[in-house]
This record gives sequence, C-alpha cells and structure tokens, in this order.
Amino acid sequence: MRRALDFVDEGPADVVVGSPGEGLFATCGIWPGADAALALMKAGWERSKDRQSMERLHEVGRALASEQNLDRLLDLILTKARELLKAEAGSIYLLNGEDDRRELLFAHTQNAKVKLPFHRIVMPVSHQTLAGFVALTGQSLNIQDVYRIPEEAPYRFNDSYDRQAGYRTASVLVVPMQDTEGQVLGILQLLNRLDGDTGGAGVFSAADQGLAQSLAGQAAVAVKNAQLRLEIEQLFEGFVAASVTAIEARDPVTSGHSGRVADLTVGLAEAVNATPNGTYGDLLFTERQLREIRYASLLHDFGKVGVREQVLVKAKKLDPSQLEIILQRLRQRELEEALELLSRAWRGGEAFEGSRWEQVIRDRQQETERLIHLVRQSNEPTVLPQAVADGLGLLENLTFSHWSGERREVVEPDSLACLRIRKGSLSEGERLEIESHVTHTFRFLERIPWTRDLAGIPDIAYAHHERLSGQGYPRRLGALEIPVQSKAMAISDVFDALTARDRPYKGAVPLERSLAILEEEARDGALDRPLLDLFIEAKVFERTALRS
Repeated sequence: MRRALDFVDEGPADVVVGSPGEGLFATCGIWPGADAALALMKAGWERSKDRQSMERLHEVGRALASEQNLDRLLDLILTKARELLKAEAGSIYLLNGEDDRRELLFAHTQNAKVKLPFHRIVMPVSHQTLAGFVALTGQSLNIQDVYRIPEEAPYRFNDSYDRQAGYRTASVLVVPMQDTEGQVLGILQLLNRLDGDTGGAGVFSAADQGLAQSLAGQAAVAVKNAQLRLEIEQLFEGFVAASVTAIEARDPVTSGHSGRVADLTVGLAEAVNATPNGTYGDLLFTERQLREIRYASLLHDFGKVGVREQVLVKAKKLDPSQLEIILQRLRQRELEEALELLSRAWRGGEAFEGSRWEQVIRDRQQETERLIHLVRQSNEPTVLPQAVADGLGLLENLTFSHWSGERREVVEPDSLACLRIRKGSLSEGERLEIESHVTHTFRFLERIPWTRDLAGIPDIAYAHHERLSGQGYPRRLGALEIPVQSKAMAISDVFDALTARDRPYKGAVPLERSLAILEEEARDGALDRPLLDLFIEAKVFERTALRS
C-alpha cells in the first residue's frame, strides 16, 4: 500500500491525515491516532484501487468499441480481462441458437503458461459444465479450487485440458456476458488468479468478480455489435453474389468477368499498400476500403440489366435473324431475276435453248454468291476494309417481291448502316446504349443504404470507364476528378476484356500484347501510368491469368 500511494503535502487528496487540506474521501486536520489513521489509509487505498479499476475499465471499453472484427475482438476481450484481473489463462464461449437448440461455441482461449493447438468446438449447453451452468442461470461462479467443488454442486470441472497440457487449474472465475437486455451472449472464463505482489497463485476476490462482471457487460455489447456487423456483411455478400449472378445471366458471354476484375483491382490496391514510395507511396487502403473496392468491382457492370439483350450479347453487326432474312431475300431475288428474264424471252418469241438458260441461272447464282459473301464479310466485327466498304453500295438498290405484292429493299437502310460500321459490331446508337450501363449501375447502387465504410461504392463504380484524358464516359471526368480506386479498376477492366477467352466477337489477346496495349493507353493519357507500372511490376495480372 505504501508503494502504491502518492504522498502530497496538502489537499486535495483521497485521504488527508494530520495536515490541513480538503480530502476527496476524508479530512483530518489533526492527528487522529494510529488506529484511526490506519483505518483512513485503508479506506483511501480501497477508494484509489476502485478509481484505478474504473479508469482501466473505461479504457477497456474504449478499446472494445474501436474493434469491429469479431475474431480480433474476442482476443482483445480476453487479453484485457486477463490484464485487469491478473489471470494466467482464460477462455470465451459464445452462446448460439435458441431454446432447446442452444449450444456453446468454444470461441477463443489464451494461456500464458502452456500452448496447445486451438480448435473451435461446439458443445451442448448443460448445467453439468461450468460455462453451461452460467449460461443457463446467468449466475457467476467464483471457485477457489476447481478440484474441490462440493459434491452437491450441479456442475463439475472438465479436466481434459489439464491432463492433455500438463496444466493445473486452481481458481476459476466464470461470468456471463449479458447485453443491456439481460440476454446471455457468451461466457467469460478466467483461470488461475496471480498474486499481485508475489506472482504466485491467488484467488479471485469479490471485487474481482464485480470487475469481471462489469467487463463482461461491456464485452457483451461489443460482441453483439460485432455480430450484427458480421450479419450485415454476410447480407451484403449474399446480395452482391446474387447481383453478380443476375449480371452473368443477362450477359452470359462475359461470365466470370466481374469476379476477375474484382480480384485484379483488389490485387492492385494491395500492391499500392506494399509500395512505400512513388506516386502512391503515402496511400494505404484499409481493410474496409479493400472490401469497398471489391464490392464496387463486383457490381461495376450491374447496370447491364438495363440494356436490351440483343444489344448486350450482339456478337456481329447484324442479329442472326436479320442476317438470315437478308440472305434469304438475296436468294429470292436471284430466282425472281431468272424468271423475269425467261418470261421476257418467251413474250418476245425467243426459242428456248437449255444451255443458254442454264448459263443465265449460273450467272445469277454467281452474282448472288458474291453479294452473300459481301454481306457476310461486312458483318464481321473486325475493321472494315475499304474495298468491302465501297462494295456495299451494290446492296443499296436491290429489291425483292414482298408477300404483300410490294417491291421492297433487300437490305433495309438500318441494316445497311450496321454493315457499314467501321470497327466492332455496334452502331452509334447501340454503343451509346451499352455505355449507358454505367449510369444504370450508379442509379442502382446509390439507392442502396450502404454502411458508412461502403458508401463510396456507387462513385467508384460510376467512374470505371472514365479516362484521365477526359475522353471517357459517361461524364468525361478529368484525372483529378476520378477516384484512384476507379483508375485501378479501369486497368483491370481493360486487361480482362483483352485477355478473356469467352467473347464470341473476339479472340483472346495474348498476355504480352495485352500489356503492350495497356501501356499504349497509358502513353495516350487514358490510363494511370504509376498504377499500371505497379500492375505489371507486382504481376497482379497473374491472379486471373489461368482463369481468363
């Protein structure tokens, strides 16, 4: 007590003995005598210990409130409880289920003296075990020696751990972790109280029990919050997984794209974290921000559900049904022209010559084959050769007899415009419709009540098609307006689009060529050069190389 007390010449102090001053506990301006002075000193000592315990308990409460990961929280609870109550070892059990289906999960353990492999196990809730008794009754147990539990007690100590580890459990303090509504969420069990002065074996006092119960109450609130957070995260995980399934069902040709982009973008963010120098040397993504990046990447294409399916999955310039109709019309026109020539000859009194008419039919067939070849060649999504583009003029004035009796165009203007697309398979209108998926994504994501640490998901996904040059879409943002997470996703998105093997309208671009294309984009000011350097140097691309 003497070592712990801080003596001062005058008040205020917890106890003032034999000197003037205002004491917080007692004031004594004259010497009261040895016995009274000792009593005052002991009272002051206990008050000082209580205040220190409360201060430490408040510190523990603040520490618990700052940790939201359940596993780390359990470790922190046990560490702080052992420190506060000078326990050599301890365990935490979590209570799961309801009514007859309740069970105890052996969730965490610590032992300063021996170490054994830790395995989470589930056990039934029973009055016969210390933890089970406390869980069922809500009462605390403070046992000086677990090997001397009275026979009439309903519970017994399980010594299997002691036998396996060569350990000797003596004093045990078991308290329920109850939330503010009195519901037992778990059990805090502390083993072998250490004497504060000698470091030897001690016992848990009534004051220790009260302190442990206060700590367990704080721990219960923290655990409940962590469990609620985990449930929310699991809900979000399920929602995101379902959303990705919906995207891939709508656009099966890009199945797996969202997952690969998420892997690559998170990998690039982790590479930023691992690089202490350079442009992003001061940037460090937290665990929560990495999860935010992952969700944004998984959902970046969700807006495709708002794009027409025939546009979304369009592999070539014409829809297969459109192409079929045009080719059929060309064949019909071939027969109509042959019949018209034959009819005209007959009306003019010309004699029938079989060889001549066979040649006429062959000529018509050859012309049709040339036109069919021209249509099929133009329909490919590759760069349209100039000679082919010039030849499309042959299709402009071709007509055929419609079933209504009208003469109609073999190739309608809209279809001819599609065939004249210089590169790719989309018309200008269709390209804008595809690009609108980004806006659809944002409008969808911004309606979701994300938690505070996931609130950036809509904006990150919204900017993944923006380019540093200001030539991206849909808002043509400049380099300073684009979130760095979106810049990273842009690199991942382009890389996967190049290397993917499941696109019907293009083959997979080899890895070296894909990286070279990315570097060209960076030189042109479209992609972020420092991020691309990290993408290549850290070999982030290897995350999906075997799955593309």
